[in-house]
Amino acid sequence: MQNIHTIDLLICCSYLLFVVGLGLFFSNKQKNNDDFFLGGRNMHWLPVGLSLFATTFSSNSFVGLPAEGAFEDYHQLLAIFFIPFVIIPITCIWFIPFYKSFQFVSLYEYLERRFARAVRRFASLIFMAYSAGWMGTMLLAVARILDVVLENQSTGQTLLVISVVGILATFYTALGGVKAVIWTDTIQAFALFGGMIFLFALLVANIDGGLGTFFATGTTDGKFEMFRLDGGLGQRNLYSACAYGFFVYMGGQLASYGAFQRYVTVDTVAEARRVLIVKGVFTFVSCTLFFLVGTALYVYYQQSHPEIYRDLASGAGKDQLLPHFVIHYAGGYGMTGIILAGLFAASMSSLDSGINSMTATLVTDWLGGREMGTAVNRYLTTLFGAAVTTIACLLSLINSPVFDILLSIAGATLGLLLAVLMLGMLVPRVNTLGAALGLAAGLTAFALVRLFPRVLEMWDPVSYEQLLQFVGPLAGLATNTWWDGLFTTIPAILVGIAASYLAPAPRPIQLAGLLLSPRVASRPTP
Repeated sequence: MQNIHTIDLLICCSYLLFVVGLGLFFSNKQKNNDDFFLGGRNMHWLPVGLSLFATTFSSNSFVGLPAEGAFEDYHQLLAIFFIPFVIIPITCIWFIPFYKSFQFVSLYEYLERRFARAVRRFASLIFMAYSAGWMGTMLLAVARILDVVLENQSTGQTLLVISVVGILATFYTALGGVKAVIWTDTIQAFALFGGMIFLFALLVANIDGGLGTFFATGTTDGKFEMFRLDGGLGQRNLYSACAYGFFVYMGGQLASYGAFQRYVTVDTVAEARRVLIVKGVFTFVSCTLFFLVGTALYVYYQQSHPEIYRDLASGAGKDQLLPHFVIHYAGGYGMTGIILAGLFAASMSSLDSGINSMTATLVTDWLGGREMGTAVNRYLTTLFGAAVTTIACLLSLINSPVFDILLSIAGATLGLLLAVLMLGMLVPRVNTLGAALGLAAGLTAFALVRLFPRVLEMWDPVSYEQLLQFVGPLAGLATNTWWDGLFTTIPAILVGIAASYLAPAPRPIQLAGLLLSPRVASRPTP
């Protein structure tokens, strides 16, 4: 750790102590489930919006998005632009008033009302699987940076720091509940944003020729390309970016317990819409900045250290380009501390939200939402935090970019949740049988597209190559996780609708208030 000066350690430790102190401050304000999980339903919209942004774009984004800008082009940024320009307008106009009308503590309570308790609990399990995988990849991103900071001195050191971050986030989440989560996320959003602005300015200053060379080199080398139409299903192009941007991010916005949790922590529909507008603005500005930092890293390393760029251009190495610059070339004491504080901000903003949401869905969807006391809620939060931290320690040995892992997890889980909710809210004819068989079809499609080829490649490479030749143009799906959301959601919806005709239609009384269009709800169901 010779690259870390005392001032860097002071910056990191001061930040960590501050967020733990915030949890202690809110610890005596938790009286019941509404306080612990929903902040009493009277939080201000601005910190809630910043929290929603900080939770969505965590340490995965901190290392993954600059890596994407450095080694690829801007098609992933195009997918992210679906959030402010497509997903948030749809959610604000149609779904926020609908969700706020429920007065549910859990989003998946809707599925019990619309279908059956088993569907509600299965959705809760899917969400918890997504949260565990998402938080695991988030701490994996922390490990990638710490591998550079600690100079790979030992696996034990990396695991120790991951454990410390996980324990601290669990500690203040267990103490302060969702209020501590939201207020620390607000601070972490600014820490993350400020650190990246400083880093971009520093990179441009170190590029020979400054901004002019930055834009000229990026344009010449195709780094700003985001509307390419060529390439098959295995390529990152306009088509795969649209599939990824719509289905994965729509699932995250409409079908995630964590997102719904933020909507109901504010008092009115107007405030919930402001929450999403804040998220949209920060998403647009911050993610664009992440990619600009990545392109600046590309230009800098092409000018000064092309051999290092080549060495880091595959597997887990991609995630280490940004920390490599910070540690070795940023110069000046304090910069490493600022970036590490931003990293811990990003990781804990996801970990605290995920742990709180997992605890909330267990209490509300499996334990009937009964008041078990703040002490029990804190105990469950601690158990989830410890489990996720353990999973993250195991994932630290994986040699793949964090975003590739995350997209596959999100495509499968959020795609299923989006499908079953859209079936319930938009199609009056869908019944419990259709919802169940639709979920099974979505899982099967994901297994065939994503899991089966990987298992076959591992155990029988010859058969794997023969399979790719047999499927022809579809072979690209085996390596491009951007399609996972679409190929999980669409089969689930189509099979869910078709299978519903194998059983009687829901009675009109079963649909009252549960369809997105009240006019549809009032019509007789065939």
